[in-house]
Amino acid sequence: MNKFDVAIIGSGIGGLLCAVMLAKEGFQVAIIEQNKQIGGCLQTYSFRKKVFDSCVHYIGALDYGQTQHRIFNYAGITSQLKLKKMEEHGFDHIIFNNKPESVAIAQGFDLFKQNLLQHFPDAGRDIDYYITQLKAITECFPLYGLRNGAASEKAAVTGLSMQDVLSKIENEKLVQVVLGNSLLYAGCWQHTPFYVHALVVKSYIDSAYKCEGGSSQISKLLWKQLQDLGGVIFRNEKVIKLQEEGGKIISAQTENGNEYFADTFIANVHPATALQWIDSTLIKPAYRKRILGAQNAVSAFMLNVVLEPGKVPYYNHNIYWNRSDNSLEATHYEPSEWPANYALYYNEDPQHKGFAETVTILTYMHANETDEWKNSFNNTAHPEDRGEHYDAFKKEKSRILLDTVAQRFPEIKTHTVDTQAASPLTFRDYMGTPDGSMYGIMADVNYLERTQIPIRTKFENLLLTGQNVGVHGVLGVSINAVAVCGELLGLDYLLEKINRPFQ
Repeated sequence: MNKFDVAIIGSGIGGLLCAVMLAKEGFQVAIIEQNKQIGGCLQTYSFRKKVFDSCVHYIGALDYGQTQHRIFNYAGITSQLKLKKMEEHGFDHIIFNNKPESVAIAQGFDLFKQNLLQHFPDAGRDIDYYITQLKAITECFPLYGLRNGAASEKAAVTGLSMQDVLSKIENEKLVQVVLGNSLLYAGCWQHTPFYVHALVVKSYIDSAYKCEGGSSQISKLLWKQLQDLGGVIFRNEKVIKLQEEGGKIISAQTENGNEYFADTFIANVHPATALQWIDSTLIKPAYRKRILGAQNAVSAFMLNVVLEPGKVPYYNHNIYWNRSDNSLEATHYEPSEWPANYALYYNEDPQHKGFAETVTILTYMHANETDEWKNSFNNTAHPEDRGEHYDAFKKEKSRILLDTVAQRFPEIKTHTVDTQAASPLTFRDYMGTPDGSMYGIMADVNYLERTQIPIRTKFENLLLTGQNVGVHGVLGVSINAVAVCGELLGLDYLLEKINRPFQ
């Protein structure tokens, strides 16, 4: 019988970190993964013998002693990661419509301020206010500093929207610049809590790194750590039912007819997906309605481009272009306005230093644009051809997106060798989100109780982790994993172990 101390459903970074941290403490741990490839948003794939990231194109807070560095260090993988620090004077460059200038977002608050003053020389007070708010709000989230704290710290700021904080900045152009890379969190002026913006953006200002060779190295290293600690991953095992008995989950049943028993279960999936597996009176209809009706973040269309060698300059920074002067408008674009924004992520050619071998173009796309094919399913474990019409849809969208990029960066289109596109359906089928949402359930200051998902559930031995619990992104999900493991190990005990090498 497959019996474990802890069974984790889903091998995204949240599930992998939970598995390694618990295995380090002597738990017998198993991960049950529906795909052949592990890693969730850390997945990479090869096209034309080039490696492309699925979602994670850069990571924040990885300098020595910073939060992400400490967590990865405790997981035992920092010394093996192949990282490249991004341009300190500007890891992100922000552009609006046809304006010729770009504004660089720098690492470290001193450089960050200096760069902004070059463009906004009279906005020193506004810049200081913004920096103060970033620091103050993030300090109210104790786990982002890997410390234990009172719930009242967060409660004091969770009700503040981006509008509440940023409307106090007099220079409206400055506001749009600091929101210029909002594709990272799909923010809404009146609804998105300012802490979402602050926690995501500050992590990159602290430090920004690329994973050389792709982000899947993180999942592979964590898998190796798990194996060394006696843990196991069962792949190609799609969970279809969680069996309840006496208020506890006793087993996970899979599509292949296998059953996995455990004392504790951790679901590293969208809560709506987990609810599909559970038939229990403990789940009230109102709760189901709340979760199934929660608004998910917008989805995406991604175009991966293979370039001619030695032709396109490599930039050690990302580029965020916004069609409107208000970057937040992109989340509710009209069809005629697509693409409303895009991000460019470059990868350097190891054989032609200073030149890019690939570039990834990412933009918003509403999931309903692919409703025609929503009943199809296609991934490596269950391949399915969605048909010629779908291929034509992706081809046309790829053309429009590449033409839009070429208005500003003509060299990319001129030297394109081949492309491959991913639609909301691709993100849905590979990442496991119900509608291909990039960031899952969106927190809303007007409905905090409805949109903030707790770690604990109605079942005493079922916990939730992943991007829907707390804040999304590599750092957000890593911190959620610490919180989940703290439920089983004791948070003070776990934090002391994570922090010990840095004291």
